[in-house]
Amino acid sequence: MDTEKDPSCNKVPLFEKADFPVGVAVDFAKLIRDEAYRNLIISQFNSITAEQSMKASFIHPARDAYNFSETDQLIEFCKKHNKRLHGHTLVWYKGNAKWMDKFKGDKDAWDQVLKEHIHTIVGHCRGNVKSWDVLNEAFNDDGSLRQNVWLKNIGEEYIEKCFRYAAEADPAALLFYNDFDLESRPEKLDAVLKYLGRLKAKGVKIDGIGMQMHTNVNFPYITDINMAAMEVEAHGFLVHYSEFDISLVKAGTLWMMDKHLLKRQGSRMKEIVAGYRRLGSKSRFGITMWGLSDADSWLYDKNDHDRPLLFDKRYKVKPAYCGFLEALTE
Repeated sequence: MDTEKDPSCNKVPLFEKADFPVGVAVDFAKLIRDEAYRNLIISQFNSITAEQSMKASFIHPARDAYNFSETDQLIEFCKKHNKRLHGHTLVWYKGNAKWMDKFKGDKDAWDQVLKEHIHTIVGHCRGNVKSWDVLNEAFNDDGSLRQNVWLKNIGEEYIEKCFRYAAEADPAALLFYNDFDLESRPEKLDAVLKYLGRLKAKGVKIDGIGMQMHTNVNFPYITDINMAAMEVEAHGFLVHYSEFDISLVKAGTLWMMDKHLLKRQGSRMKEIVAGYRRLGSKSRFGITMWGLSDADSWLYDKNDHDRPLLFDKRYKVKPAYCGFLEALTE
């Protein structure tokens, strides 16, 4: 079922057909051990995001200990194969190392933890990681600031500090704010744009916004997606569809799985990618798929019948792949 596709749709290098970078989030263990997985990534994508390897819980497991083993290997992989490496993510309330959540100290002590964390990681990768998701998911759906240990212990200025510390560590790196549902919750998008706009007006370096784009075959409406992306662009930010997938599940229930649903997913992919291409060329940082095959998706862990990505579990192209390709070539 997964491989039902247009017979005229043949696998070709997506990134060679695109006028913007085409990326994928990678599972480090599979990248090293699975030759078919690795070769497909090399042939199809020119931008790489580590799904787990660069999150604080892995890369900074103790206050005075950093684990750069996987990051360094990813850097070498990207150099060897001429891929862009996008860093994900420096600060995320769900990605904290356990010691961070248990840390005790006053505001200055917490500020020092944040500064050391960002300076050390970005400094280590300076010149090799071209861009960073500096801060992930700092806003609630209603546009208010999300409660987390950084907000509690430093105050809302932690947001500004995140970007200032990243810019200090690597002035040449592009710096992004990354969040979900920006394309479907106007009040959240408005709050993010206003807040980041105020920081930029103060001279804080913030180059782009990652719209995660965890969508499904029917929602959000394509007009809402396109309008949100254009609004991000209009505010002077680079636009990154940073964690893109198209779920076949709604409210925990799978729509009836058949070739028509997979074709609908392909049509949905085409309209979203085509909409992205209507942004100005200088605003398009790229589209990153959040996983290679359906079996690699975070959504597969929630429902193993879901099929949200471009390739099936045998790495065969799906209508979603064909839709992506058609949007690049029409």
